[in-house]
Amino acid sequence: MNAVAGSNEIYQESYAHRIWRHFEADAFARNGLRVVMALFIIAALAPFLANSHAILRIGDGRVTFPIFPSLEAIEWRFLLYVPLAGIVYLLRSRFSQRPGLSFSLLIGVIVLIEITLALTHPVNDPTNDRDRPASFKLMPFIPYSPIESTPDSFSPPSWKHLCGTDSTGRDIAARMLHGARTSLSIGFIAQSIALLVGVTLGGLAGYYRGWFDIGVSRFIEIMDCFPPLLLILVAISLFDSQNNMFYIMAVIGLTSWTGLARLVRGEFLRLSSQPFPQAARALGASDFRVIVRHLLPNALGPILVSATFGVASAILIESSLSFLGFGMQAPTPSWGDILSDARRYIDFAWWLAFFPGLAILITIMSYNFVGEGLRDAVDPRLKVK
Repeated sequence: MNAVAGSNEIYQESYAHRIWRHFEADAFARNGLRVVMALFIIAALAPFLANSHAILRIGDGRVTFPIFPSLEAIEWRFLLYVPLAGIVYLLRSRFSQRPGLSFSLLIGVIVLIEITLALTHPVNDPTNDRDRPASFKLMPFIPYSPIESTPDSFSPPSWKHLCGTDSTGRDIAARMLHGARTSLSIGFIAQSIALLVGVTLGGLAGYYRGWFDIGVSRFIEIMDCFPPLLLILVAISLFDSQNNMFYIMAVIGLTSWTGLARLVRGEFLRLSSQPFPQAARALGASDFRVIVRHLLPNALGPILVSATFGVASAILIESSLSFLGFGMQAPTPSWGDILSDARRYIDFAWWLAFFPGLAILITIMSYNFVGEGLRDAVDPRLKVK
């Protein structure tokens, strides 16, 4: 009886719970997700882990927090959006009860954050609190800014500089922590842009078919005729977007949506011929409602798998662009830029190539493990265990 009850309980679980159960059973996918989450937390806390400004300083009869006025907009975004994503995840059951109100509230919070960041500007304080006397000061774990030059050029890894320094004495550990923010931001937002374009065009092509489908399919084939890296390099050269993070995000996203569009088109073609969307149309549902409420949720599994691999690909593309000198350049910290700088000094400064290369390897492997785990979990041929 217990075995039968347990079997019925498994068969009654939701599709999302079934995917999560299979995903958790994969040790590589589970640990890969933990690494990805840890990277986002490190990126969000990078200013508090590596900075020349004190977190707390008591001196001259005042209690100050010098680190907060120096934070840039992207640092505030990571600091605010990562906890916001955690809150949304924890309250997902309540959000699902009133999705319209919850989505509107979330959009309102994001708009309020962006307006506030647009109206405020960081204080550019060149002084460092590392050497300033004070009654008490709480410094970050790595008391160096990612753009701060020190006299210790080409210093090997030590307790003073955990990952060594580069040719101008900049601390590599500080640049690695802040570079995680750059690489993860570009990878995530670029793939979000590709997801928006690919799902929209692929979904409309698969739903309406006919001439619209033919036009979108031919445009995808034209885009696929050109190597993606070549298209990105041409776009960056035309729009003079070198070292501009938002342009690089947009260029990578707008040149990497074709695979997603093909996938979504195929899923919509398959789902449109099934009874449930036809029943929804017979009951008077609009095309928008059929697409958003019936077709898209049922195609979400393969889309998330492809998007996960796409984030890893976008991070690798950004690192390649920075390595070639077309992406983010100094003084903006980026893993690819540190690797590019290492080419000239690889004979005696091995740490310049080792640490950013290891970070890129771990990040790409973690995303690929998560993607593999999701792909296995959403596979309809899986047997319920």
